[in-house]
Formats: sequence, structure tokens, C-alpha cells
Amino acid sequence: MKLLTTPRLTLEPVSVENAAALLRVMQAGHLREFQDVPRYTREEFERRVAQRPKRLHARAIGRFEWLIVPRGASAPVGWVSLRLGDHAPGIAEIGYSLLVAHRRLGYAFEACVAVVAAAFGTSDIARVEACCVPENTPSRSLLERLGFTQIKYQRNGAVVRGRAVDIVVYQLAREVWLQAGSANSIATSATPKPK
Repeated sequence: MKLLTTPRLTLEPVSVENAAALLRVMQAGHLREFQDVPRYTREEFERRVAQRPKRLHARAIGRFEWLIVPRGASAPVGWVSLRLGDHAPGIAEIGYSLLVAHRRLGYAFEACVAVVAAAFGTSDIARVEACCVPENTPSRSLLERLGFTQIKYQRNGAVVRGRAVDIVVYQLAREVWLQAGSANSIATSATPKPK
């Protein structure tokens, strides 16, 4: 996995060496509001990270994650991931989360642009999907700004805090991303809009 950079962020690939930093971020309780964040011991998490695939391609099976670190900061403020192999070859699922103090600054959008651009620009991944609970309007808005389209509403499609929740499923096809010139046009709009 490669280090990714954006105008305001460094996206550090998660490895055994920095897995503890991601684990610390994952312990923030508010991150479980809209997603089921697993709880692991440090040793178990590092073991799982060590077993992940190393090269992003359509037939990989596993998770690729990056720590989101703003330029000039010393600690990550969240993460973005691609998970492959759960559905079918060539389909990745993107996920992202930020600590509350760093939301609404455009960091998640900027990080997702970089990861989607890497998925479509450096691998043979054909489609990226995303799932979120219907109430998570900021996440849904982010996906739509990226060019994702809603493809279905799934009742009891995920588990959050031990209970089944409905989800909205989105997708973005490689050809749509490339035809729209999204890697360039969206990246320039990554800065948050004034309120």
C-alpha cells in the first residue's frame, strides 16, 4: 500500500508499526453512533493487520486502511478504508470515520477522493460501494458529492451497537468516475464550502 497525500492531508497506510495509533482512534465512543467498530486487544489487532493483503487489486481479499493525518498534526484524526472480497471480485467497499472535533472540515471528503482515485487509478477495481445508516446525512451527502448513487435501501442490513439497523447502499463505477474526470474536478473542490 502506498502513502497518499492531498492538499491538506497525509493518508498513512496502516501497518503493524502504526496499528496502535488506529486502535487508539477506534476507541472513541462517539464513532459507534453510526457503525459497528470492533473492539480488539492491541496484540489481536496487530495480528489482524499483519495478515492483511499488501497490494491493492481487484482479486485481493481483505482490508486496506489509511490513517487520516492533517498536515502539521502529530496524531491521526480518523481513518478511511477499502474492504475487498466480501461481495465479488472487483468490488470494494469504502468506509471512513473522523473524531468529532475534526468533522465538518472536509477531511473525510478529501481522504475519500484520494482513496477512490487510488482504487480506480492504480488498480483494476471496477466499482466502489458504500453503506450508511439513513440518519447519517453528512455521510450520505459526502457520497453524493463524490458521485456515488444510491442503489438500494436494505432493511436490517447492518448491526450497530448490537442491534440490526437499516442501511442505504451506494455505488460508484470506475467508468463513471473516469468519464466525469472526478479525480481532478472533485479534488479541487475538496475544501469545505463557507457556511
